[in-house]
Amino acid sequence: MKSDRAPFPDELLTSWLARQNHSVRDYAFPGPKVVVDREGRWRLPDILPPNAWLRAAAEHFGVSRTELDEITIARCYPTIPLDFLAWDKSPFQTGPEILRARPRLHISWCNRCLAEDFAAGQPAYVRRHWVLAATAFCHKHRWPLEEYCTACHSSHWRFSSSAHGPSRMICQDCWRPLERSAPETLAANRNTAECWDSVIALEIEVAAALKGRTPDQFRFNFTSADQLVNEVRDVSQLLAGNHRRFARTDSPLNDFPCPAMTRGRIQPEYGSSNVPFPLAVTTLPMRRCLLAVANAIIDPRIEIGSVLLGAEKPSAIEIFVASVDGDALTRCAAHVGRWSPSFQKRIVETQRRAGSCSQTLHHRF
Repeated sequence: MKSDRAPFPDELLTSWLARQNHSVRDYAFPGPKVVVDREGRWRLPDILPPNAWLRAAAEHFGVSRTELDEITIARCYPTIPLDFLAWDKSPFQTGPEILRARPRLHISWCNRCLAEDFAAGQPAYVRRHWVLAATAFCHKHRWPLEEYCTACHSSHWRFSSSAHGPSRMICQDCWRPLERSAPETLAANRNTAECWDSVIALEIEVAAALKGRTPDQFRFNFTSADQLVNEVRDVSQLLAGNHRRFARTDSPLNDFPCPAMTRGRIQPEYGSSNVPFPLAVTTLPMRRCLLAVANAIIDPRIEIGSVLLGAEKPSAIEIFVASVDGDALTRCAAHVGRWSPSFQKRIVETQRRAGSCSQTLHHRF
């Protein structure tokens, strides 16, 4: 029989610990320390906690150590790179060890999942896939994740007992239950839902690739799991960068407006950044936009770009080649095996066509 203290199969380990400590109240069992191992890698509680801590926590709360081990990120995603997790405090800083801030995962949530928890009399908890950097939607409800309380715009929350029901996740500043943190758009129209579904399809493929599964070959022909991850990483980094240096908002990402990614809000101007892994450290709205544009560029089907960007515009890959740093793009495309052969070929052919058009215009004028 499953213990009442056992974690949910898709729960984040620190979510389980916080729930247990909240229910006990008299004594908070300490979490494992965030340390750097001998190879310079961070050992974080949710990713790879020490075995001694797992044994002590299992004994203290009367659960199976195996159950705790099974929900760690290292167990569920054995080869996941750190830049495919979302971070509040980044583990990618350089400099003296004493100046490095302890990294911390960034938590977002689906208000519909939390509402279902409460309606079913089940305690609220943080789902593990909510901390993936290539995830901006709830795949169950096909709905955007949230990172702020819509009442006071705070990102601080905690578990709290309710008077007549299970524990909930509430805003720490205004005490609003997070299942009520609904976005402004309560219902998505058909066009918006189609855009969201397109991005969700890519997120599902990337999540599977992070587990080592080969992507759908009817969609990503001759693409390995590592190649799909590299394509999403590199395209996002190229889109977030600024090689033109004209203005703070002169970022290639601004060449791809898709209002559905902002859920009815005014399309923002995105500032450029040279951070190594933008998906890992950006806000949810920008993450949605990066994934939407990466989807339109990487997916060879023309209709995907038409859904996200509009049928009247040039193809996403043409806009991409014309917008980003050409030298950086060429270096990525020339790296044998980093991208799939089909995606490399599409990039090179688009660059060639763009070069031919430029030469024709030069000779004409």
